[in-house]
Amino acid sequence: MPGLQSHAGELRTVIGRLQGRLDQTLAALEELSGGQVRENVGSEHAPLYLATRTWWREEATISGGQAGRDFRRTGILRRLPVLAQAVTDGRLSPAQAEVLCRLDGRIPAADLEASQEQLVQVAASVNPEALAMWVRHQIATHCEPELDLEHDRAHGKRYLQTTRNPNGTVSGRLVLADEAAESFLTVLEPLARRQGLSDQRSAGQRRADALVEVFAGALQWMHLPQAGGQRPQVSYVMPAGWACGEEGPSLQELLDAGVLVLPSALERATGPTHPQALEEHCATGAWTGPQTRARIEAMLCDARITRVLRDTIGQIIGLQSLKDEITPAQRRALVARDRHCVAKGCTRPPAFCDAHHLTHRADGGETSVGNLVLLCRRHHVLWHRGRVTLEDLHVPWLRNPLHAHAPPLKAHTPPLHAHAPPLVA
Repeated sequence: MPGLQSHAGELRTVIGRLQGRLDQTLAALEELSGGQVRENVGSEHAPLYLATRTWWREEATISGGQAGRDFRRTGILRRLPVLAQAVTDGRLSPAQAEVLCRLDGRIPAADLEASQEQLVQVAASVNPEALAMWVRHQIATHCEPELDLEHDRAHGKRYLQTTRNPNGTVSGRLVLADEAAESFLTVLEPLARRQGLSDQRSAGQRRADALVEVFAGALQWMHLPQAGGQRPQVSYVMPAGWACGEEGPSLQELLDAGVLVLPSALERATGPTHPQALEEHCATGAWTGPQTRARIEAMLCDARITRVLRDTIGQIIGLQSLKDEITPAQRRALVARDRHCVAKGCTRPPAFCDAHHLTHRADGGETSVGNLVLLCRRHHVLWHRGRVTLEDLHVPWLRNPLHAHAPPLKAHTPPLHAHAPPLVA
């Protein structure tokens, strides 16, 4: 094993030195040929010429962009012979030399040429990523206009794409310029810290949860523009049977009912029936589709509920708002008493917390300050999944012995009668 390690290190050094020699050769070829080389070397026909970069692209089987970068790098190193020789001698890796080439044209040429040996000493002791940050600081110090141009280019590359996946996730890709990322990371970092010693989430999971919290807070507290004629709000449609915990129809029953048949054929066979009414046997969101019961129950603790009655073809025949929601006065009282999420070890501020019913409304729990606590969305959902109980909460003000000695609560259902019509929450 030690012999293989030593051999691998020696090969890496040799490869770097060969790359340095290759750069020197390409630079000399570019200069001596004037940028044009003969294509049909050894042919008796009239000579055909092409650009050295085009020849190198075909010779090395690389992209045109990579060929251009190779010749730009070799041109810079030809003007900085000390750096070029350091690569050939094995003191610098090709990657470190390429990072130092970014200083060309950004700081005075005389200063760059005079400081080559010092640059080699600095670069030799750090990896290319750390060296790139150091070089960027030098550019900011000595050539601020170039940094402005870099910011403009970065801003033009800003990008956000989301894709809804069939496995219950939404994935995406995000690109931000540094000045925008500064605000992004400033908000995300404190929310992505561990919440107590029992928090076993990975760093990536904590950052994802923090991002969701930021948007949940924006939805709750920011004055967002109207969408579809109303203030943006998270809405889920819940059929009455699902909300009351009734078992949904089997796949065979759905097939027998003609759910997978085109509406025209279904209407001929069974009469007018709204196909969506046959398909929906779970809570459904406008953007992401089906949702779990624990998540819905967490939302129902602190939500505005509307009861909607539809007939078999989907026509709305009844609409009623149910006013069982947390009042502003109650929320102010909760904030004054709890100060933050009451889960042990969690310090999420009130703006990122839901008002949770300790005794669920389905079990007769009142929407009163004595039956409410502040829980961040993560611990709120864990409660309704049965993974957080009273023993995991810090509620010294709770004096009711029935609560104090209550067994772990299981997931409950919304306060609806078994034959109640669907809800829009």
